Amino acid sequence: MIKKYIPNILTLFRIFLVPVFIFQLLVIHDYFAALLVFALASISDWADGYFARKFNVASDFGAFFDPLADKFLVLSAFISFLYIESLSSIGSVELWMVIIIAFRDLSITILRIIINSKGNYKLITTNVAKIKTAFQLISINFILLTLIVSSYFEFIYYLMVVTTGITFYTGFHYYYSNAKQLSSILFNK
Repeated sequence: MIKKYIPNILTLFRIFLVPVFIFQLLVIHDYFAALLVFALASISDWADGYFARKFNVASDFGAFFDPLADKFLVLSAFISFLYIESLSSIGSVELWMVIIIAFRDLSITILRIIINSKGNYKLITTNVAKIKTAFQLISINFILLTLIVSSYFEFIYYLMVVTTGITFYTGFHYYYSNAKQLSSILFNK
């Protein structure tokens, strides 16, 4: 019986880890602890999907909150990086990058809410979006590692440009993949 709740517990755990991550990163400035917390949260993202498939359990809660937890985690990291002087002073993580990433992720979340509220519609998640999430998580982990060893800052800029580009592309891809559903919902066809 408890098996069916494991994915949702892991999703809630990931949401709980977001303020812990921010506290370690921005208040205590313990980059190693922040990396451990973020890595644990990233693993919980993989684990909740694994257990949902393994136990063949799906819930409306999980369908809504799992991607939302991912957005909280990823956006909290990218926004927090803007407040770390060693990253912002050399232009590794720039505001325009974070704006594009945040806009894409928030607009897809709003789209998901709209489509789910219409009943029979489901937002199509593509492999491109999964690659985007993996790239974001890898980028964040690399940036945290770089903060620990204090080198490779120039590489972060290029990594962020690629991450921003992939994120931007997947936003268009979502809208394109869901165009029929969107026009049906918006124009009541």
